[in-house]
Amino acid sequence: MPGVKCGGCARFASALDGAKCGKCNLFYCRICAGIPPNTRASSKWRCLECKKNVARDNRNETPVRGTAQSPPSDVAGIMTIAGSPDATTSSVASPTPSEVSIAYATINKQPPAPCMDLQVILVELRAVRAEIQVFRKEMEVEMAELKTTLNSCSTRIDGLETRVDALEKLATSSPSNSNVDGIVEDLMRELNDRDQDLLANDIEVSNLPEGKAENPAHIFKVIGHKLGISLDDRDIVSAERDAQCLSYKHINYAWPQLSLYYILCDGGRQLNVTNSAGPAESRPRPIVVPLARRDLRDQLLDSARARRGATTADLDLPAPVQRFFLNERLTKPNRLLFRKARDAANALGWKFF
Repeated sequence: MPGVKCGGCARFASALDGAKCGKCNLFYCRICAGIPPNTRASSKWRCLECKKNVARDNRNETPVRGTAQSPPSDVAGIMTIAGSPDATTSSVASPTPSEVSIAYATINKQPPAPCMDLQVILVELRAVRAEIQVFRKEMEVEMAELKTTLNSCSTRIDGLETRVDALEKLATSSPSNSNVDGIVEDLMRELNDRDQDLLANDIEVSNLPEGKAENPAHIFKVIGHKLGISLDDRDIVSAERDAQCLSYKHINYAWPQLSLYYILCDGGRQLNVTNSAGPAESRPRPIVVPLARRDLRDQLLDSARARRGATTADLDLPAPVQRFFLNERLTKPNRLLFRKARDAANALGWKFF
């Protein structure tokens, strides 16, 4: 026997296991209709929705709106099934078989209500499926971008690893300390040679007495005139006393063959020299003269060698007559090397060195 959908709980129940409202023709199951077991409702039974719309006339059987329980008047509309122990033939008469068949036919004529809940569920499932598809597409795009970013990072990491490996190989193949010392020595030699090239036009006049108001340029012109070479102002770039004084103190120089004694101090007026041959002696500071031309420097040096033993006579210097010397200007390492070689020559009696 097909079921009928209940108007209260929306469940399907047998047409005989419930009651049909005589006003709205809606079917209600036994639980929603409040029908006791082993009883059945008459054709005059009304549902709660229909009862609450009945106008109140101050009678006891008039239902109250919103009452959860069925009124006592509902019992009068319920018929007890014949043959049950609770049946009371005096209150309600038992229905005949023809009445039951007519009620069953009337109930079967009404079409079953469509299942709206199932349709709602299907619509919601379709919406969820569409959202899942959109989310899947977005995730695919995000995954593609993430994959591209990971590939780029992997490429950069590979490049960094290659550079680190190259640096490690370079560090392991770097020269030892001895090679580094050799490189430093070569660089110092190159710097010394470059500095010496810058002094190619300079000349140095030593062992000249100093005065308080002297003019080194005028003194040098007089020396040139004495050596037979006429000098002009444009031939002399500058002329001044050397601002550095040297006293030798033990240090190990960068070149292994030199072990010299020197220390620099600025502003001294006398040159205090201590060599290995004898005690300290006091000397005036030399006059340093950069010349405009190298050939002029060479002429002065050649003339000084030809007139070896020239003295300060006729130079108008406030000091006793003494010898002076013209030499090419040397850098500090070359000057110290020259002094070391000259001391060794004097000690060993070398004539030429």
